[in-house]
Amino acid sequence: MKLFFDTNVYVAEALLGKAAEEMLSATQAASWRIYVSQTVLDEIERVLVDYFGFSRRLSRLTRQRCTRRSGYVLESPSRHDVPEDPADSPILRAALVAGVDYLVTNDNDLLRLNPYEGLRVISMAAYFEMLQDEGHI
Repeated sequence: MKLFFDTNVYVAEALLGKAAEEMLSATQAASWRIYVSQTVLDEIERVLVDYFGFSRRLSRLTRQRCTRRSGYVLESPSRHDVPEDPADSPILRAALVAGVDYLVTNDNDLLRLNPYEGLRVISMAAYFEMLQDEGHI
């Protein structure tokens, strides 16, 4: 299984701690592959510092943790866009380039696309439930 987690998954891990961390740990324990892009890495730092007021140090540590457990996807321009929010287009494109099975996000504009050209777009809650159903949590 291959997955792409949107920025909000990593921000949830930093903010909520245990629940989101458990989900990411279970993904690794299942030997499922996680992918990340430069857009997500940059957004992690920006959102944690600018929106939530966390220190740059915490945002860098979160970014490093994300990088260590993920394969890196090079972003490329394509015809794939998120009409309701063009800022989400790089996330969609990276997930497609990585050839993942699931894009996990809590972004409603992305969730409305499900399914998108063979890509399943699911919420964090649905992904957590899937991990439970498969006995990983």
